[in-house]
Amino acid sequence: MKISFKAIVLATGLFLVTLLFIACAKPDHSIDKPKEQQVVGEWQINRIELNVYSGSVLVKDSILPRHPVPKNVVEFDANGGFKYQFNSTTANTGTYSFVGIDGIVSVTPAATYTWRILTLTNVLFTVKSTSTNDPAFPGATVHTYHTFVR
Repeated sequence: MKISFKAIVLATGLFLVTLLFIACAKPDHSIDKPKEQQVVGEWQINRIELNVYSGSVLVKDSILPRHPVPKNVVEFDANGGFKYQFNSTTANTGTYSFVGIDGIVSVTPAATYTWRILTLTNVLFTVKSTSTNDPAFPGATVHTYHTFVR
Protein backbone atom coordinates (compact mmCIF):
# COMPACT_ATOMS: atom_id res chain seq x y z
CA MET A 1 0.00 0.00 0.00
CA LYS A 2 1.47 3.31 -1.10
CA ILE A 3 0.84 6.47 0.95
CA SER A 4 1.00 9.69 -1.03
CA PHE A 5 3.30 12.53 -0.10
CA LYS A 6 0.32 14.95 0.04
CA ALA A 7 -1.43 12.78 2.65
CA ILE A 8 1.67 12.74 4.87
CA VAL A 9 2.08 16.54 4.60
CA LEU A 10 -1.62 17.07 5.33
CA ALA A 11 -1.57 14.75 8.37
CA THR A 12 1.61 16.38 9.69
CA GLY A 13 0.16 19.86 9.20
CA LEU A 14 -3.05 18.93 10.99
CA PHE A 15 -1.07 17.46 13.87
CA LEU A 16 1.08 20.61 14.19
CA VAL A 17 -1.93 22.95 14.12
CA THR A 18 -3.67 20.88 16.80
CA LEU A 19 -0.53 20.91 18.93
CA LEU A 20 -0.25 24.69 18.53
CA PHE A 21 -3.81 25.28 19.75
CA ILE A 22 -3.37 22.99 22.75
CA ALA A 23 -0.03 24.54 23.71
CA CYS A 24 -1.33 28.11 23.40
CA ALA A 25 -4.54 27.63 25.38
CA LYS A 26 -4.58 29.89 28.40
CA PRO A 27 -5.90 28.32 31.58
CA ASP A 28 -8.65 30.10 33.51
CA HIS A 29 -7.15 31.25 36.81
CA SER A 30 -10.28 33.09 37.90
CA ILE A 31 -11.13 30.31 40.36
CA ASP A 32 -7.88 31.16 42.16
CA LYS A 33 -9.42 34.48 43.31
CA PRO A 34 -12.07 34.73 46.01
CA LYS A 35 -15.58 35.54 44.78
CA GLU A 36 -15.37 38.93 46.48
CA GLN A 37 -12.69 39.93 43.95
CA GLN A 38 -14.14 38.10 40.96
CA VAL A 39 -17.49 39.93 40.92
CA VAL A 40 -15.99 43.42 41.07
CA GLY A 41 -16.50 45.42 37.90
CA GLU A 42 -19.10 46.00 35.23
CA TRP A 43 -20.91 43.03 33.68
CA GLN A 44 -23.16 43.17 30.62
CA ILE A 45 -26.58 41.59 31.17
CA ASN A 46 -26.57 39.06 28.35
CA ARG A 47 -29.76 37.16 29.17
CA ILE A 48 -32.58 36.87 31.69
CA GLU A 49 -34.64 33.69 31.64
CA LEU A 50 -37.82 33.01 33.62
CA ASN A 51 -39.08 29.53 34.50
CA VAL A 52 -42.58 29.65 35.99
CA TYR A 53 -43.88 26.60 37.85
CA SER A 54 -47.33 25.72 39.10
CA GLY A 55 -46.53 23.11 41.69
CA SER A 56 -43.91 20.97 39.98
CA VAL A 57 -45.17 21.64 36.44
CA LEU A 58 -43.30 24.10 34.23
CA VAL A 59 -45.97 26.39 32.76
CA LYS A 60 -43.78 29.06 31.19
CA ASP A 61 -40.18 29.27 30.01
CA SER A 62 -39.34 32.70 28.69
CA ILE A 63 -36.32 34.84 27.84
CA LEU A 64 -36.90 38.53 28.45
CA PRO A 65 -36.29 40.68 25.37
CA ARG A 66 -33.32 43.03 25.61
CA HIS A 67 -33.72 46.71 24.75
CA PRO A 68 -30.58 48.45 26.02
CA VAL A 69 -31.26 52.11 26.82
CA PRO A 70 -28.27 52.85 26.56
CA LYS A 71 -26.92 49.58 28.00
CA ASN A 72 -27.97 46.65 30.18
CA VAL A 73 -25.43 46.27 32.97
CA VAL A 74 -24.89 45.15 36.50
CA GLU A 75 -21.95 46.59 38.42
CA PHE A 76 -20.34 45.60 41.68
CA ASP A 77 -17.69 47.93 43.10
CA ALA A 78 -14.98 46.95 45.56
CA ASN A 79 -16.61 48.94 48.40
CA GLY A 80 -20.00 47.19 48.29
CA GLY A 81 -21.70 49.54 45.82
CA PHE A 82 -24.17 48.06 43.35
CA LYS A 83 -25.82 49.20 40.11
CA TYR A 84 -28.44 47.34 38.03
CA GLN A 85 -29.81 48.66 34.75
CA PHE A 86 -31.96 46.56 32.42
CA ASN A 87 -34.13 48.04 29.63
CA SER A 88 -34.23 51.37 31.45
CA THR A 89 -32.70 54.82 31.16
CA THR A 90 -32.10 54.90 34.92
CA ALA A 91 -30.22 52.45 37.13
CA ASN A 92 -31.16 50.94 40.47
CA THR A 93 -28.24 51.72 42.78
CA GLY A 94 -27.55 50.45 46.24
CA THR A 95 -25.31 48.02 48.08
CA TYR A 96 -24.48 44.33 47.91
CA SER A 97 -23.13 41.72 50.30
CA PHE A 98 -22.28 38.04 50.19
CA VAL A 99 -24.38 35.51 52.12
CA GLY A 100 -22.99 32.06 52.81
CA ILE A 101 -20.77 30.35 50.28
CA ASP A 102 -22.86 31.00 47.15
CA GLY A 103 -25.25 33.85 47.86
CA ILE A 104 -25.22 37.53 46.98
CA VAL A 105 -27.87 40.04 48.06
CA SER A 106 -28.15 43.47 46.47
CA VAL A 107 -30.44 46.06 48.01
CA THR A 108 -31.70 49.15 46.16
CA PRO A 109 -34.62 51.46 46.97
CA ALA A 110 -36.59 49.94 44.06
CA ALA A 111 -35.80 46.23 44.52
CA THR A 112 -33.86 43.61 46.44
CA TYR A 113 -31.98 41.05 44.36
CA THR A 114 -31.30 37.77 46.18
CA TRP A 115 -29.18 35.55 43.98
CA ARG A 116 -27.47 32.19 44.25
CA ILE A 117 -24.20 32.12 42.31
CA LEU A 118 -24.16 29.29 39.76
CA THR A 119 -21.06 30.15 37.69
CA LEU A 120 -18.34 32.72 38.29
CA THR A 121 -15.31 33.09 36.02
CA ASN A 122 -13.47 36.13 34.73
CA VAL A 123 -15.82 36.34 31.69
CA LEU A 124 -19.06 34.60 32.78
CA PHE A 125 -21.25 35.13 35.85
CA THR A 126 -24.59 33.31 36.19
CA VAL A 127 -27.02 33.63 39.08
CA LYS A 128 -30.46 32.29 40.02
CA SER A 129 -33.23 33.69 42.17
CA THR A 130 -36.43 32.01 43.30
CA SER A 131 -39.68 33.78 44.17
CA THR A 132 -43.07 32.56 45.33
CA ASN A 133 -44.69 36.00 45.57
CA ASP A 134 -44.19 37.50 42.10
CA PRO A 135 -47.28 39.69 41.42
CA ALA A 136 -47.08 38.88 37.69
CA PHE A 137 -47.48 35.15 38.46
CA PRO A 138 -49.71 34.76 41.55
CA GLY A 139 -49.45 31.38 43.25
CA ALA A 140 -46.52 30.28 41.09
CA THR A 141 -42.86 29.67 41.81
CA VAL A 142 -40.59 31.70 39.54
CA HIS A 143 -36.94 30.85 38.92
CA THR A 144 -35.07 33.73 37.31
CA TYR A 145 -31.67 33.10 35.74
CA HIS A 146 -29.37 36.02 34.92
CA THR A 147 -26.36 35.61 32.64
CA PHE A 148 -23.71 38.33 32.92
CA VAL A 149 -20.68 38.57 30.64
CA ARG A 150 -17.61 40.78 30.29
